[in-house]
Amino acid sequence: MSEDPAHPSMALNTRFSEVECLAESHQHLSKESMSGNKPANAVLHKVLKQLEELLSDMKADVTRLPATIARIPPVAVRLQMSERNILSRLASRGSEVTGQSQSQTTQQMQVPR
Repeated sequence: MSEDPAHPSMALNTRFSEVECLAESHQHLSKESMSGNKPANAVLHKVLKQLEELLSDMKADVTRLPATIARIPPVAVRLQMSERNILSRLASRGSEVTGQSQSQTTQQMQVPR
């Protein structure tokens, strides 16, 4: 399975990354603006406006998520497997992992002679 870059949840994730990057890269501006640096103050206001627009877009994305999630087909349909087959595969993988970890533990406990 792959991620769809056009999916609304991906747009939300992208916008969050943009907000985080913008905020982190311009965090020094508030100190400079407080110390009376007028160019820094102007840039700070532009950055704050960009952050406000991104947050507004994210708010719109969040309101669309419930409808988007409701349209996602169930896992069994996406995997083209019955629920019983999914559960049996998960159970068999769980026993494989348990068996592997037990054999590794046994090998680690053996002392070379």
